[in-house]
Amino acid sequence: MKKPQLTGRIITPTDPGWEEARIGFARWADYDQNIPVKIVFCQDTCDVQNAVRYARENSIPFRVRAGRHNYEAFSSLVEGGVIIDVSEMQSVKADAASAVAEIGAGIYMLEMFDQLGEVGLTLPGATGPSVGLGGLVLGGGFGVTTRKLGLMCDLLTNVELVNADGDVVNANKDENPDLFWACRGGGGGNFGVATKFTFNCYRPGLVAIFTVEWPWESLETVVDTWQRWGPTSDNDVSTFLTLLPVDHVKMRAPSTPGTVQMHGQFTPDSPADLAKAQTLLMPLLAAAPPMGIQFKVVPEQIAARIFCSSDPQSPTWFVDPHSDNQIYKSTSAFVVEPFPKDAISALKMHLDAVPELSCTPSQPSMVQLLGGGGVPSKVKPTDTAVFYRDTQFVIQYDGYWTAPEDGAKTIKWVIDFRNDMSKYTKGAYVNYSDSSLKDPLRMYYGGNLERLVEVKAKYDPDNVFNFPQSIPTSL
Repeated sequence: MKKPQLTGRIITPTDPGWEEARIGFARWADYDQNIPVKIVFCQDTCDVQNAVRYARENSIPFRVRAGRHNYEAFSSLVEGGVIIDVSEMQSVKADAASAVAEIGAGIYMLEMFDQLGEVGLTLPGATGPSVGLGGLVLGGGFGVTTRKLGLMCDLLTNVELVNADGDVVNANKDENPDLFWACRGGGGGNFGVATKFTFNCYRPGLVAIFTVEWPWESLETVVDTWQRWGPTSDNDVSTFLTLLPVDHVKMRAPSTPGTVQMHGQFTPDSPADLAKAQTLLMPLLAAAPPMGIQFKVVPEQIAARIFCSSDPQSPTWFVDPHSDNQIYKSTSAFVVEPFPKDAISALKMHLDAVPELSCTPSQPSMVQLLGGGGVPSKVKPTDTAVFYRDTQFVIQYDGYWTAPEDGAKTIKWVIDFRNDMSKYTKGAYVNYSDSSLKDPLRMYYGGNLERLVEVKAKYDPDNVFNFPQSIPTSL
Protein backbone atom coordinates (compact mmCIF):
# COMPACT_ATOMS: atom_id res chain seq x y z
CA MET A 1 0.00 0.00 0.00
CA LYS A 2 1.27 3.43 -0.90
CA LYS A 3 2.30 5.46 2.11
CA PRO A 4 0.28 8.65 2.73
CA GLN A 5 1.82 11.89 1.56
CA LEU A 6 1.20 15.43 2.69
CA THR A 7 -0.81 17.64 0.36
CA GLY A 8 -1.85 21.28 0.56
CA ARG A 9 0.42 24.27 1.12
CA ILE A 10 3.34 22.86 3.08
CA ILE A 11 5.82 25.10 4.90
CA THR A 12 9.14 23.88 6.35
CA PRO A 13 11.88 25.71 8.34
CA THR A 14 13.87 26.46 5.16
CA ASP A 15 10.94 28.01 3.32
CA PRO A 16 10.19 31.74 3.10
CA GLY A 17 7.51 32.70 5.59
CA TRP A 18 8.35 29.97 8.10
CA GLU A 19 8.66 32.31 11.08
CA GLU A 20 5.38 34.02 10.26
CA ALA A 21 3.63 30.69 9.70
CA ARG A 22 4.54 29.20 13.07
CA ILE A 23 3.81 32.15 15.37
CA GLY A 24 0.41 32.27 17.05
CA PHE A 25 -1.67 35.06 18.54
CA ALA A 26 -0.18 34.46 22.02
CA ARG A 27 2.98 36.37 21.23
CA TRP A 28 4.38 35.98 24.75
CA ALA A 29 4.80 32.20 24.31
CA ASP A 30 8.32 30.83 23.71
CA TYR A 31 8.19 29.75 20.08
CA ASP A 32 11.84 28.66 20.23
CA GLN A 33 10.71 25.70 22.32
CA ASN A 34 8.66 22.79 20.93
CA ILE A 35 9.29 23.75 17.32
CA PRO A 36 7.33 21.89 14.61
CA VAL A 37 9.05 20.53 11.50
CA LYS A 38 6.21 21.16 9.08
CA ILE A 39 3.06 23.24 8.83
CA VAL A 40 0.36 22.03 6.47
CA PHE A 41 -2.08 24.71 5.37
CA CYS A 42 -4.91 22.48 4.22
CA GLN A 43 -6.95 23.61 1.22
CA ASP A 44 -9.68 21.00 1.50
CA THR A 45 -10.83 18.02 3.54
CA CYS A 46 -8.63 15.64 1.53
CA ASP A 47 -5.53 17.58 2.64
CA VAL A 48 -6.62 17.12 6.25
CA GLN A 49 -7.10 13.39 5.76
CA ASN A 50 -3.66 13.06 4.22
CA ALA A 51 -2.07 15.03 7.06
CA VAL A 52 -3.64 12.90 9.79
CA ARG A 53 -2.69 9.66 8.02
CA TYR A 54 0.83 10.92 7.34
CA ALA A 55 1.36 11.82 10.99
CA ARG A 56 0.05 8.47 12.21
CA GLU A 57 1.98 6.41 9.64
CA ASN A 58 5.23 8.14 10.61
CA SER A 59 4.49 8.32 14.36
CA ILE A 60 4.81 12.09 14.28
CA PRO A 61 2.96 14.21 16.85
CA PHE A 62 0.69 16.92 15.53
CA ARG A 63 -1.50 19.82 16.55
CA VAL A 64 -4.69 21.15 14.98
CA ARG A 65 -5.00 24.88 14.34
CA ALA A 66 -7.58 27.29 12.90
CA GLY A 67 -7.22 30.95 13.91
CA ARG A 68 -4.09 30.62 16.12
CA HIS A 69 -5.92 32.22 19.03
CA ASN A 70 -5.22 29.58 21.66
CA TYR A 71 -4.26 31.66 24.70
CA GLU A 72 -1.48 29.24 25.65
CA ALA A 73 -0.32 28.61 22.05
CA PHE A 74 -1.14 24.91 22.42
CA SER A 75 -2.09 24.76 18.73
CA SER A 76 1.27 26.13 17.53
CA LEU A 77 3.83 24.30 19.69
CA VAL A 78 4.74 20.66 19.00
CA GLU A 79 8.34 19.50 19.18
CA GLY A 80 9.37 17.76 15.96
CA GLY A 81 5.75 17.55 14.86
CA VAL A 82 3.29 18.77 12.27
CA ILE A 83 0.74 21.56 12.56
CA ILE A 84 -2.46 20.81 10.66
CA ASP A 85 -3.77 24.29 9.88
CA VAL A 86 -7.29 24.71 8.44
CA SER A 87 -7.22 28.52 8.26
CA GLU A 88 -7.31 28.50 4.45
CA MET A 89 -10.53 26.45 4.41
CA GLN A 90 -12.91 29.43 4.35
CA SER A 91 -15.74 28.46 2.01
CA VAL A 92 -19.24 29.74 2.75
CA LYS A 93 -22.39 28.23 1.21
CA ALA A 94 -25.38 30.14 2.53
CA ASP A 95 -29.02 29.90 1.54
CA ALA A 96 -31.00 33.02 2.35
CA ALA A 97 -34.38 31.30 2.00
CA SER A 98 -33.68 28.54 4.54
CA ALA A 99 -31.22 30.62 6.62
CA VAL A 100 -28.82 27.66 6.59
CA ALA A 101 -25.07 28.05 6.03
CA GLU A 102 -22.23 25.57 5.58
CA ILE A 103 -18.95 27.23 6.52
CA GLY A 104 -15.32 26.12 6.38
CA ALA A 105 -13.72 25.63 9.78
CA GLY A 106 -10.87 28.07 9.19
CA ILE A 107 -12.78 31.21 8.32
CA TYR A 108 -11.97 34.36 10.27
CA MET A 109 -14.81 36.05 12.11
CA LEU A 110 -14.83 39.25 10.09
CA GLU A 111 -14.83 37.32 6.83
CA MET A 112 -17.70 35.18 8.11
CA PHE A 113 -19.76 38.22 9.11
CA ASP A 114 -19.14 39.86 5.75
CA GLN A 115 -20.05 36.84 3.65
CA LEU A 116 -23.16 35.95 5.64
CA GLY A 117 -24.18 39.61 5.64
CA GLU A 118 -24.16 39.66 1.85
CA VAL A 119 -27.16 37.31 1.88
CA GLY A 120 -28.84 38.86 4.91
CA LEU A 121 -27.76 36.34 7.56
CA THR A 122 -25.66 36.39 10.71
CA LEU A 123 -24.38 34.29 13.62
CA PRO A 124 -23.33 35.29 17.17
CA GLY A 125 -19.62 35.15 16.35
CA ALA A 126 -16.72 36.51 18.39
CA THR A 127 -15.56 40.13 18.32
CA GLY A 128 -11.96 39.20 17.51
CA PRO A 129 -11.74 39.73 13.73
CA SER A 130 -9.13 37.01 13.21
CA VAL A 131 -10.62 34.40 15.56
CA GLY A 132 -11.01 31.11 13.67
CA LEU A 133 -14.44 29.55 13.46
CA GLY A 134 -13.31 26.03 14.41
CA GLY A 135 -11.93 26.78 17.83
CA LEU A 136 -14.74 29.17 18.68
CA VAL A 137 -17.60 26.76 17.91
CA LEU A 138 -16.06 23.65 19.44
CA GLY A 139 -15.53 25.46 22.75
CA GLY A 140 -19.07 26.84 22.88
CA GLY A 141 -18.77 30.26 21.32
CA PHE A 142 -19.83 33.48 23.06
CA GLY A 143 -20.69 36.45 20.85
CA VAL A 144 -22.34 39.85 20.88
CA THR A 145 -25.81 38.45 20.14
CA THR A 146 -25.48 35.30 22.26
CA ARG A 147 -28.21 36.30 24.73
CA LYS A 148 -30.71 36.51 21.85
CA LEU A 149 -29.53 33.72 19.55
CA GLY A 150 -27.63 31.30 21.78
CA LEU A 151 -24.03 30.17 21.74
CA MET A 152 -22.46 29.35 18.40
CA CYS A 153 -22.65 25.65 19.24
CA ASP A 154 -26.38 25.98 19.96
CA LEU A 155 -26.99 26.94 16.32
CA LEU A 156 -24.81 24.11 15.00
CA THR A 157 -26.66 21.33 13.18
CA ASN A 158 -23.77 19.33 11.70
CA VAL A 159 -20.01 19.13 11.93
CA GLU A 160 -17.78 17.37 9.42
CA LEU A 161 -14.61 15.96 10.97
CA VAL A 162 -11.59 13.92 9.98
CA ASN A 163 -11.17 11.25 12.65
CA ALA A 164 -8.08 9.51 14.03
CA ASP A 165 -8.05 7.05 11.10
CA GLY A 166 -8.12 9.87 8.58
CA ASP A 167 -11.71 9.13 7.61
CA VAL A 168 -14.44 11.73 7.17
CA VAL A 169 -17.33 11.50 9.62
CA ASN A 170 -20.35 13.67 10.22
CA ALA A 171 -21.85 14.37 13.60
CA ASN A 172 -25.38 15.61 14.11
CA LYS A 173 -28.46 14.72 16.13
CA ASP A 174 -29.02 11.54 14.06
CA GLU A 175 -25.51 10.51 12.99
CA ASN A 176 -22.91 10.01 15.74
CA PRO A 177 -25.07 11.98 18.20
CA ASP A 178 -22.67 11.42 21.12
CA LEU A 179 -19.83 12.94 19.09
CA PHE A 180 -22.13 15.81 18.13
CA TRP A 181 -22.86 16.38 21.82
CA ALA A 182 -19.14 16.50 22.62
CA CYS A 183 -18.34 18.86 19.73
CA ARG A 184 -20.72 21.44 21.16
CA GLY A 185 -18.51 22.73 23.95
CA GLY A 186 -15.89 19.98 24.34
CA GLY A 187 -13.11 22.14 22.93
CA GLY A 188 -11.10 22.04 19.71
CA GLY A 189 -8.58 19.36 18.82
CA ASN A 190 -9.96 16.65 21.11
CA PHE A 191 -11.98 14.35 18.84
CA GLY A 192 -10.83 15.05 15.30
CA VAL A 193 -10.11 17.85 12.85
CA ALA A 194 -13.28 19.83 12.17
CA THR A 195 -13.44 20.85 8.51
CA LYS A 196 -17.00 22.19 7.98
CA PHE A 197 -19.88 23.38 10.12
CA THR A 198 -23.56 23.74 9.26
CA PHE A 199 -25.62 26.33 11.13
CA ASN A 200 -29.13 27.62 11.41
CA CYS A 201 -28.57 31.35 10.97
CA TYR A 202 -30.53 34.47 11.94
CA ARG A 203 -31.95 37.08 9.57
CA PRO A 204 -30.99 40.43 11.12
CA GLY A 205 -32.17 43.91 10.31
CA LEU A 206 -31.28 47.25 11.84
CA VAL A 207 -29.71 47.14 15.30
CA ALA A 208 -28.81 49.73 17.93
CA ILE A 209 -25.24 49.71 19.21
CA PHE A 210 -24.11 51.77 22.16
CA THR A 211 -21.21 52.64 24.44
CA VAL A 212 -21.70 54.17 27.90
CA GLU A 213 -18.74 55.41 29.93
CA TRP A 214 -18.53 56.14 33.67
CA PRO A 215 -15.76 57.56 35.86
CA TRP A 216 -13.66 55.11 37.87
CA GLU A 217 -15.25 56.10 41.17
CA SER A 218 -18.59 54.75 39.88
CA LEU A 219 -17.19 51.24 39.37
CA GLU A 220 -18.80 49.57 42.37
CA THR A 221 -22.23 51.07 41.72
CA VAL A 222 -22.15 50.29 37.99
CA VAL A 223 -20.92 46.71 38.42
CA ASP A 224 -23.53 45.96 41.07
CA THR A 225 -26.35 47.45 38.98
CA TRP A 226 -25.18 45.86 35.73
CA GLN A 227 -24.79 42.34 37.16
CA ARG A 228 -28.41 42.36 38.40
CA TRP A 229 -29.82 44.03 35.30
CA GLY A 230 -27.86 42.43 32.44
CA PRO A 231 -28.68 38.71 32.84
CA THR A 232 -32.39 39.39 33.39
CA SER A 233 -32.88 42.15 30.83
CA ASP A 234 -34.66 41.68 27.51
CA ASN A 235 -32.89 38.94 25.51
CA ASP A 236 -32.53 41.39 22.64
CA VAL A 237 -29.98 43.31 24.72
CA SER A 238 -26.40 42.01 24.94
CA THR A 239 -23.80 43.96 26.91
CA PHE A 240 -20.35 43.64 28.39
CA LEU A 241 -18.49 45.80 30.87
CA THR A 242 -14.84 46.72 30.48
CA LEU A 243 -13.08 47.86 33.65
CA LEU A 244 -10.03 49.88 32.62
CA PRO A 245 -7.83 51.00 35.53
CA VAL A 246 -5.19 53.70 35.35
CA ASP A 247 -2.03 52.31 33.76
CA HIS A 248 1.16 52.88 35.76
CA VAL A 249 4.37 53.28 33.79
CA LYS A 250 7.70 54.28 35.33
CA MET A 251 8.93 57.80 34.59
CA ARG A 252 5.50 58.86 33.38
CA ALA A 253 2.36 60.13 35.02
CA PRO A 254 -0.80 58.04 34.51
CA SER A 255 -2.03 58.68 30.97
CA THR A 256 -5.75 58.83 31.65
CA PRO A 257 -8.08 58.23 34.58
CA GLY A 258 -9.54 54.78 34.92
CA THR A 259 -12.94 54.26 33.33
CA VAL A 260 -15.84 51.83 33.29
CA GLN A 261 -17.23 51.19 29.83
CA MET A 262 -20.30 49.29 28.75
CA HIS A 263 -20.58 48.18 25.14
CA GLY A 264 -23.66 46.52 23.77
CA GLN A 265 -26.19 45.87 21.07
CA PHE A 266 -29.97 45.82 20.89
CA THR A 267 -31.17 43.37 18.24
CA PRO A 268 -34.95 43.63 17.80
CA ASP A 269 -36.99 41.49 15.44
CA SER A 270 -38.61 44.60 14.01
CA PRO A 271 -37.13 48.06 13.28
CA ALA A 272 -40.23 49.50 14.90
CA ASP A 273 -38.89 48.35 18.28
CA LEU A 274 -35.53 50.14 18.04
CA ALA A 275 -36.61 53.02 20.28
CA LYS A 276 -37.13 50.50 23.06
CA ALA A 277 -33.36 50.28 23.52
CA GLN A 278 -33.12 53.59 25.35
CA THR A 279 -35.82 52.55 27.83
CA LEU A 280 -34.07 49.25 28.49
CA LEU A 281 -30.82 51.06 29.36
CA MET A 282 -32.43 53.39 31.90
CA PRO A 283 -31.70 51.27 35.04
CA LEU A 284 -27.97 51.64 34.41
CA LEU A 285 -28.11 55.27 33.42
CA ALA A 286 -30.12 56.08 36.55
CA ALA A 287 -27.75 54.20 38.88
CA ALA A 288 -24.73 56.41 38.18
CA PRO A 289 -24.39 59.48 35.95
CA PRO A 290 -22.32 58.53 32.87
CA MET A 291 -19.57 60.69 31.41
CA GLY A 292 -20.67 59.96 27.88
CA ILE A 293 -23.06 57.97 25.74
CA GLN A 294 -22.72 56.93 22.11
CA PHE A 295 -25.78 55.47 20.44
CA LYS A 296 -26.34 54.69 16.79
CA VAL A 297 -28.64 52.60 14.60
CA VAL A 298 -26.91 50.61 11.87
CA PRO A 299 -27.39 47.43 9.81
CA GLU A 300 -26.23 44.28 11.63
CA GLN A 301 -23.38 43.75 9.15
CA ILE A 302 -21.99 47.21 9.99
CA ALA A 303 -22.39 46.54 13.72
CA ALA A 304 -20.37 43.33 13.39
CA ARG A 305 -17.56 45.27 11.72
CA ILE A 306 -17.59 47.91 14.43
CA PHE A 307 -17.38 45.32 17.21
CA CYS A 308 -14.48 43.73 15.33
CA SER A 309 -12.73 47.14 15.35
CA SER A 310 -12.82 47.25 11.56
CA ASP A 311 -13.64 50.20 9.36
CA PRO A 312 -17.33 49.70 8.46
CA GLN A 313 -16.88 51.80 5.30
CA SER A 314 -14.03 49.69 3.91
CA PRO A 315 -14.81 46.57 1.87
CA THR A 316 -11.38 45.15 2.64
CA TRP A 317 -9.57 44.43 5.88
CA PHE A 318 -6.19 43.31 7.08
CA VAL A 319 -5.46 41.67 10.39
CA ASP A 320 -2.14 40.28 11.58
CA PRO A 321 -3.31 37.42 13.84
CA HIS A 322 0.08 37.15 15.51
CA SER A 323 0.91 40.79 16.11
CA ASP A 324 3.88 41.71 18.27
CA ASN A 325 1.47 43.79 20.34
CA GLN A 326 -0.46 40.77 21.60
CA ILE A 327 1.68 40.11 24.66
CA TYR A 328 -0.73 39.19 27.40
CA LYS A 329 -1.96 36.73 29.99
CA SER A 330 -5.67 35.98 30.21
CA THR A 331 -7.78 33.74 32.35
CA SER A 332 -11.48 33.45 33.12
CA ALA A 333 -14.27 32.17 35.34
CA PHE A 334 -18.05 31.87 35.38
CA VAL A 335 -20.16 33.88 37.81
CA VAL A 336 -23.42 32.11 38.64
CA GLU A 337 -24.55 34.32 41.54
CA PRO A 338 -24.31 38.13 41.69
CA PHE A 339 -21.15 39.37 43.35
CA PRO A 340 -21.70 40.49 46.95
CA LYS A 341 -20.32 43.87 47.95
CA ASP A 342 -17.06 42.43 49.27
CA ALA A 343 -16.43 40.73 45.90
CA ILE A 344 -16.92 44.01 44.04
CA SER A 345 -14.60 45.73 46.51
CA ALA A 346 -11.99 43.03 45.90
CA LEU A 347 -12.44 43.49 42.17
CA LYS A 348 -11.66 47.19 42.43
CA MET A 349 -8.80 46.63 44.87
CA HIS A 350 -6.97 44.33 42.45
CA LEU A 351 -7.58 46.67 39.54
CA ASP A 352 -6.16 49.56 41.53
CA ALA A 353 -3.09 47.42 42.22
CA VAL A 354 -2.20 46.78 38.56
CA PRO A 355 1.61 46.41 38.35
CA GLU A 356 3.85 49.32 37.51
CA LEU A 357 5.47 48.71 34.14
CA SER A 358 8.78 49.82 32.71
CA CYS A 359 7.20 50.88 29.41
CA THR A 360 3.75 51.35 27.92
CA PRO A 361 1.87 48.16 27.00
CA SER A 362 -0.12 47.77 23.78
CA GLN A 363 -3.27 48.24 25.83
CA PRO A 364 -4.01 48.54 29.54
CA SER A 365 -4.61 45.53 31.73
CA MET A 366 -8.30 45.14 32.44
CA VAL A 367 -11.23 43.00 33.47
CA GLN A 368 -14.12 42.25 31.14
CA LEU A 369 -17.54 41.07 32.28
CA LEU A 370 -19.49 39.34 29.50
CA GLY A 371 -23.24 39.31 30.07
CA GLY A 372 -24.98 35.93 30.49
CA GLY A 373 -28.54 34.76 30.88
CA GLY A 374 -30.84 34.79 27.86
CA VAL A 375 -31.23 31.91 25.42
CA PRO A 376 -28.11 29.93 26.47
CA SER A 377 -29.44 29.65 30.02
CA LYS A 378 -32.56 27.84 28.76
CA VAL A 379 -30.45 24.87 27.59
CA LYS A 380 -29.81 22.12 30.13
CA PRO A 381 -26.16 21.62 31.17
CA THR A 382 -26.33 18.03 29.95
CA ASP A 383 -27.84 18.82 26.52
CA THR A 384 -24.44 19.93 25.20
CA ALA A 385 -20.91 19.75 26.57
CA VAL A 386 -21.24 23.37 27.78
CA PHE A 387 -21.77 22.80 31.49
CA TYR A 388 -22.05 26.31 32.95
CA ARG A 389 -25.40 27.23 31.46
CA ASP A 390 -26.59 29.16 34.51
CA THR A 391 -23.89 31.78 34.07
CA GLN A 392 -24.85 35.31 35.04
CA PHE A 393 -21.71 36.57 33.37
CA VAL A 394 -18.22 35.47 32.37
CA ILE A 395 -15.32 37.32 33.93
CA GLN A 396 -12.11 37.62 31.94
CA TYR A 397 -8.89 38.87 33.54
CA ASP A 398 -6.42 40.38 31.03
CA GLY A 399 -2.88 41.47 31.78
CA TYR A 400 -0.78 43.21 29.08
CA TRP A 401 2.88 44.16 28.93
CA THR A 402 5.57 44.95 26.34
CA ALA A 403 8.99 44.82 28.03
CA PRO A 404 10.13 41.27 28.89
CA GLU A 405 10.95 42.29 32.45
CA ASP A 406 7.31 43.21 33.02
CA GLY A 407 5.97 39.77 32.10
CA ALA A 408 6.41 37.84 35.34
CA LYS A 409 4.76 40.42 37.59
CA THR A 410 1.88 40.95 35.19
CA ILE A 411 1.22 37.22 34.95
CA LYS A 412 1.37 36.96 38.74
CA TRP A 413 -1.11 39.82 39.05
CA VAL A 414 -3.56 38.05 36.73
CA ILE A 415 -3.27 34.67 38.45
CA ASP A 416 -3.45 36.10 41.97
CA PHE A 417 -6.45 38.17 40.92
CA ARG A 418 -8.27 35.12 39.55
CA ASN A 419 -7.42 32.99 42.58
CA ASP A 420 -8.54 35.64 45.05
CA MET A 421 -11.89 35.98 43.27
CA SER A 422 -12.38 32.21 42.98
CA LYS A 423 -14.49 32.08 46.14
CA TYR A 424 -17.13 33.96 44.17
CA THR A 425 -16.80 32.12 40.83
CA LYS A 426 -16.91 28.68 39.24
CA GLY A 427 -14.91 26.93 36.54
CA ALA A 428 -13.25 28.50 33.52
CA TYR A 429 -14.07 28.93 29.83
CA VAL A 430 -12.21 26.39 27.68
CA ASN A 431 -11.71 28.89 24.85
CA TYR A 432 -9.71 31.04 27.27
CA SER A 433 -7.23 28.26 28.02
CA ASP A 434 -4.96 28.79 31.02
CA SER A 435 -1.98 26.59 31.87
CA SER A 436 -1.95 27.81 35.49
CA LEU A 437 -5.33 26.27 36.38
CA LYS A 438 -5.43 23.49 38.92
CA ASP A 439 -7.49 20.56 37.56
CA PRO A 440 -8.21 22.45 34.31
CA LEU A 441 -10.44 19.79 32.74
CA ARG A 442 -12.82 19.87 35.69
CA MET A 443 -12.71 23.66 35.60
CA TYR A 444 -13.62 23.70 31.90
CA TYR A 445 -16.18 20.91 31.76
CA GLY A 446 -17.59 20.53 35.27
CA GLY A 447 -20.00 17.62 35.57
CA ASN A 448 -19.78 16.85 31.85
CA LEU A 449 -16.15 15.73 32.05
CA GLU A 450 -16.88 12.03 32.59
CA ARG A 451 -19.12 11.82 29.54
CA LEU A 452 -16.55 13.68 27.43
CA VAL A 453 -13.93 11.12 28.45
CA GLU A 454 -16.28 8.31 27.36
CA VAL A 455 -16.77 9.93 23.95
CA LYS A 456 -13.02 10.43 23.62
CA ALA A 457 -12.35 6.77 24.39
CA LYS A 458 -14.91 5.71 21.79
CA TYR A 459 -13.83 7.92 18.90
CA ASP A 460 -10.10 8.30 19.62
CA PRO A 461 -9.10 5.24 21.71
CA ASP A 462 -5.40 5.67 20.91
CA ASN A 463 -5.46 9.32 22.03
CA VAL A 464 -4.13 10.50 18.69
CA PHE A 465 -5.59 13.97 19.23
CA ASN A 466 -3.70 15.13 22.28
CA PHE A 467 -2.12 18.32 23.54
CA PRO A 468 -1.61 19.97 26.94
CA GLN A 469 -5.06 20.06 28.63
CA SER A 470 -6.67 17.77 26.03
CA ILE A 471 -9.37 15.35 27.10
CA PRO A 472 -7.88 11.93 27.97
CA THR A 473 -9.33 8.49 27.20
CA SER A 474 -9.66 7.75 30.91
CA LEU A 475 -9.55 9.60 34.21
